[in-house]
Amino acid sequence: MEPSSAADHKIEPEFLGPLGDRPLAESAGKSSPDDLFPGASKFLSGRHQRKRRQQWNAVRPMVRRLLQPGEHVLHVVYAQQVPPLLHCVGLGHFVYAYHQVLLVVTDQRIIEALLNFRASGPGTRLRSYPYRHLSVLKLSFGKLTAVPAQGRKQGWRLRTGGDKKLLNLLLPRLQKRLLAEGAAHAEALPLWHCPRCGAGVPSAPESCSACRTRFRSTRVATLLSLAFPGAGLFYLGYPFLALHDFLVESMIFFVWLALISGASETDGIVPALLLGGLFFLITKVESIHLGRVLGARSIPEPEGRRETAGKLAVAGGVLSALLVVGAFPLAASVRPRLERDLDVSTDDGSWSGSRRPADWAFSKDDPAGRSQWTHAHTGAHITVFAHPQSLLHDQEEFHHDYSAEMKQQVVSTLVDDGQIPAPFHGFRYVGVMKTKTDQEVAVVQYFLYDQDGHDIHQISLAVPREDADAGE
Repeated sequence: MEPSSAADHKIEPEFLGPLGDRPLAESAGKSSPDDLFPGASKFLSGRHQRKRRQQWNAVRPMVRRLLQPGEHVLHVVYAQQVPPLLHCVGLGHFVYAYHQVLLVVTDQRIIEALLNFRASGPGTRLRSYPYRHLSVLKLSFGKLTAVPAQGRKQGWRLRTGGDKKLLNLLLPRLQKRLLAEGAAHAEALPLWHCPRCGAGVPSAPESCSACRTRFRSTRVATLLSLAFPGAGLFYLGYPFLALHDFLVESMIFFVWLALISGASETDGIVPALLLGGLFFLITKVESIHLGRVLGARSIPEPEGRRETAGKLAVAGGVLSALLVVGAFPLAASVRPRLERDLDVSTDDGSWSGSRRPADWAFSKDDPAGRSQWTHAHTGAHITVFAHPQSLLHDQEEFHHDYSAEMKQQVVSTLVDDGQIPAPFHGFRYVGVMKTKTDQEVAVVQYFLYDQDGHDIHQISLAVPREDADAGE
């Protein structure tokens, strides 16, 4: 399928006829032997021509396998394929970088050669749009649109103003070649081609029947993505995206573990499991989808790579399973969980109480409340609260945070120290606040550290301001 000589590949915009009153070489005013084609300086600057020549030389070996003897190249255009919506979701900010193409406009068709991430070399996907199968070919607002008689329309965004001008001159001559054989003979577009030999292949091909080239499998990429974060994209030959996927999935996984380890005893770990699992599932599904999008680009696979990838999928799956089996129980074990309650009852029976919130006089709706006690002689009420701490939390840090929180509220601090009766450890806090009737009330609170259970028990008593000492 290769032409007889490299000379057939020169760019000839005027092959189908003059594009103006004078030849382009004359109307350009100046020319150089380094011009992309005679008169190219009228449309492209020297910098753009040098870049375009590099791109054309890079994809020429792949495209020349497709060109027929006698087929003439009219222009080569750097463009960006308009990506489908789901491609935008999967690639995000990088979507346009991975949809850069070089359009080779010939007198018979448009050949779309995918470029690499830097647009400096060829990618692997090679497709074509013969004019005889197109019903519409138009350029509007910098977007070249090809509408086939069968198949989905395709659009490309042109990045250079000179390309738009030149294509506007070429399109009237190409319109006569659309559906030349009639719509009844039109094939579904685009036509996919093997990047190694140029032979026709199905869309998202598994292999080329002509040259026996095997392409990287989206199924293997899916298995690798399930087994280990980023492994599927690495297998497909996208190490940057693989690293990005690995970091994102790892971050989501650690956030999931943090949610589980920080879940309170009242809420339980089920909401944390469901929320973290939902986000992790979304990232995993998107990773698989991205692998299927990029894996459909007919990427040649070296001999033996698929077998190695299969072994890595098994090893990665075992490693991921061991990580999950070990990480989730560990995260659940360090979450805040109350080991035991504080008992305020005495031998003489002067204190009586209840652990049922329905029996309490106040603080019934406080989730931290554990019990409420009444003194038989004075009628004083004390409420016991519990603050479970995880293994990652420090009890002294709780003291610091509580004192800072009280300062931000309308509470005047009277006492904030660590003078707790032996053998207990903790701190006491006495503050004054005003009620709705402007009466000053002293809140006497003792915080006791449970060294074995890593919990903090709070004993709270509210008395009039003048009885603060008696309350202690």
